Amino acid sequence: MENKYEELFTPLKVGGVTIKNRFVHAPMEGTAPIEWMTGYKFNEHTKRYLLERARNNVGLIIPGIVTVKSAIGGKWLHKSGKKFTKELKELMDEIHKEDCKLFVQLGAGFGRVMVMIDMLAGLMDKKFLAKMLKVNRITASPSELPSVWDPNRKCPEITVEEIKEIIEGYGKGAKVLKDCGVDGVEIHAIHEGYLLDQFTIKNTNHRTDEYGGSLENRARFVTNIIKAIKNECGKDFPVIVRYSVTSKMRGFNKGALPGEKFEEFGRDYEESAKLAKLLEEAGADALDADNGSYDSWYWAHPPMYMPLACNLEDAKFIKKHVNIPVFCAGRMEDPNTSNEVIEKGEIDAVSVGRQFLTDAEYVTKVKEGKTEDIRPCLACHNACFANGQKPEGGATSAPWGNGKCAITPYTLNESARALKPLEKKKKIAVIGAGIAGMEFARIATLRGHEVTIYEKSNELGGVFIAAAAPKFKEKDKMLLKWYEKQMKDLNIKIEFNHEVKDLEELKADEVIWATGATSRQLKVDGNSEKIMDAIDYLRETKEVGKNIAIIGGGLTGCEIAYDAVLKNKKPIIIEMQDNILNLPTLCAANSNMLREIIRYYEIPVYTNAKLVKVTDTSVIIEVDGEEKELEVDTVVKSIGYNPSLKDSDENFYVIGDAHKVGNLMNVIWEAYDLANNI
Repeated sequence: MENKYEELFTPLKVGGVTIKNRFVHAPMEGTAPIEWMTGYKFNEHTKRYLLERARNNVGLIIPGIVTVKSAIGGKWLHKSGKKFTKELKELMDEIHKEDCKLFVQLGAGFGRVMVMIDMLAGLMDKKFLAKMLKVNRITASPSELPSVWDPNRKCPEITVEEIKEIIEGYGKGAKVLKDCGVDGVEIHAIHEGYLLDQFTIKNTNHRTDEYGGSLENRARFVTNIIKAIKNECGKDFPVIVRYSVTSKMRGFNKGALPGEKFEEFGRDYEESAKLAKLLEEAGADALDADNGSYDSWYWAHPPMYMPLACNLEDAKFIKKHVNIPVFCAGRMEDPNTSNEVIEKGEIDAVSVGRQFLTDAEYVTKVKEGKTEDIRPCLACHNACFANGQKPEGGATSAPWGNGKCAITPYTLNESARALKPLEKKKKIAVIGAGIAGMEFARIATLRGHEVTIYEKSNELGGVFIAAAAPKFKEKDKMLLKWYEKQMKDLNIKIEFNHEVKDLEELKADEVIWATGATSRQLKVDGNSEKIMDAIDYLRETKEVGKNIAIIGGGLTGCEIAYDAVLKNKKPIIIEMQDNILNLPTLCAANSNMLREIIRYYEIPVYTNAKLVKVTDTSVIIEVDGEEKELEVDTVVKSIGYNPSLKDSDENFYVIGDAHKVGNLMNVIWEAYDLANNI
């Protein structure tokens, strides 16, 4: 272990439990050992995932949420019998053999933030069925409030009887977990705008009973939960509270950006300091701190546009007001930053989430000083939490589910995607050294094949080099370096400046075509030479003026607009559809932050707009049937790509964008699966 990370590997006491180091696996969707949506049973598919992290030196694992009452059917955790206890006990025995601790995150409910996918909304709208399945109370909130996902849908007020049942459910549910060998619990949450958080905030709690009014009353729900757990499990049984220091809300469905001056609609510093003290006095043993709510989701689920360690200053603030340990979550995977702030006593542990989805060996690599071998999390949310928000209300859900990883297909697919033993070694030629080509070469080589990559340029990365260019894509740049190192470490032969024109020359058993995509063409009247491709802009291969018209309001177009304002330029976005970022599986945290960025920087957006003509000094667009002239110096085309070779009768495989244009997850998963089966 390198001395510069020594503080990260010192023990920490939380309640009556000592954790061997300062690394906490943060709770994430898909990682829970207990299924809770319709009842309670052991999640066998998460066992391998959790044990792999335990064996790789994680000090404390907090898997995804388990509610004390099932979302559908109204079943209680503590009344579920022995459907999961035997398997959970066995898991805890194996976890403890690795000198690792595991706390279960227990949830009270969701209230107005319950993700309103079509299936759930449909059930709730059928009154008889909703009552029979007991889903009619799933969005019950402190007071009648608008749903985050569909503000036209009103969430009902929770009753005092329901509150007291949940408090009892926490105490007795925690006792069941303790009897299974679970080391502690984390209360979910005074965090991210969930039910307990809604109770503590003035603008979401309009009650006049003992659970409303003063801060002490608004905190009564959670403080009574802490006391109930301690009463059932003993004072030494650890209870952590997941805690958003501030809400970062400008109002309902309105978030604030880093550095923005605004009036806090949710919890501010003054109330946060008082509330943290109330939690400590009630018996909380630690705070697992971050920021935000579903109205400002990008603080709790920070996308790539958020700075690294985005919640650190707020965690350091709350640490000054309590005498119990404070963890910090939110892009805290840089061990240099983490080690420094722990050494200074500014926080006590780092709560790391999606980095563990990307690389199970993250802590081991830090411990061994092999940080350059860590596969970086891109904060893309493409597989771990791809819930998008529909403009008309409601939410989309990823067809593959959530809790996966875009760049590590193996994660939570360990059995299905384990590397297969090689039956016959082959000589394989890969044409194209983009991400698809390199991922295929990596997996095929690990399995034992002999792989050569042929690349017509003199660099690795393909179009992803341009995608990684903006300042806020530091993790994309790290991924490129990671792939470069993998190619070198695996001794994969790469023929640069080699354009393959005849497949016969390769003398290969198999050929993999991974040449990426080509930009769609834009036919328009006027000065077409003034139009540059998005790749030319991102790679700075052409001169860019001050005023930029971006044709296309998809993800790349909006990211270019953000990049442009960071370079002190003045972009405008022109989109043919009636809405920008119209991508169903783009996580709402990502799209909402981009929309707030566009709002904050006052970037003009024209929807239902068509580019008509480009002049030497302007563009002429048609908006709702009327022409409008806008003065611009540069026109950047961001209207998508076409596969370079969609179909072929030749005897070779086509993968990645060369086959079907998609996001990075589609590219990597396809390359991985082919390499694992060839």
